[in-house]
Amino acid sequence: MATAVEDRAETAPRFAPLLGRFALAGVVAGAASGLWALVVTERAIAPALALEEARGSGHDHGHEELVSRSTQLVGGFLGTVFAAVVFSVVVAAVYAAVRHRLPGRTDAGRAAVLAAIGFGVFALLPAVKMPANPPAVGDPGTVGTRTAIYIAVLGAGVVTALLVSAMVGTLRARGLHPSAVAAAGVLATVALVAATVLLVPDNPDAIGADVPAAVVWDFRLASLGQLAVLWTTLGLTAGYLVDRLARRG
Repeated sequence: MATAVEDRAETAPRFAPLLGRFALAGVVAGAASGLWALVVTERAIAPALALEEARGSGHDHGHEELVSRSTQLVGGFLGTVFAAVVFSVVVAAVYAAVRHRLPGRTDAGRAAVLAAIGFGVFALLPAVKMPANPPAVGDPGTVGTRTAIYIAVLGAGVVTALLVSAMVGTLRARGLHPSAVAAAGVLATVALVAATVLLVPDNPDAIGADVPAAVVWDFRLASLGQLAVLWTTLGLTAGYLVDRLARRG
């Protein structure tokens, strides 16, 4: 009886239905993130756009003159949903590959753990090392440098996740106590994140004296909040759908 229960618990859902559930979760997550952008991020970005216009740079943005702001917002919302669906397909492939290594007794718990890791790697770590800046901040001549730094931060985050995961798996295989495994994982994560923050170069762009600190931090918090909404909704929705799929199977 116990063997039958264990076999049932270890049976993974087929990839095609799994992919469909994650794609549907991507639609929900993209819509939630897009709504956050319309309601919260747009309010945070408005003062920065006004500052750019006050500097006399409004004439440099021809697209803003040809396309209304409302059209840009609708396009941004649809683009966010589309990007979330595409991204959810990638997350589904990762989940299918590492499902057996994720902690949790149900697919809902495993998906939540994977979403938390994704948020830490792709949102929280870049926000700590290279936080987002509003349109009024940034030198066009440093775009290449900033992009390289951002990619380096993401790469370091992925490497951190892989190394910690491998270490935790090895410690578990050796029969170490779960609390000791968790403590080792936390310490390794902190050490690798600290190394990333110290070794990767900083953002070369300085914030102008005419840019209020409230404008910068409101935009940064709104951007981070948007990513938090995306990852949280994706993890919870996909976990719920995949868990139902597994139970039905």
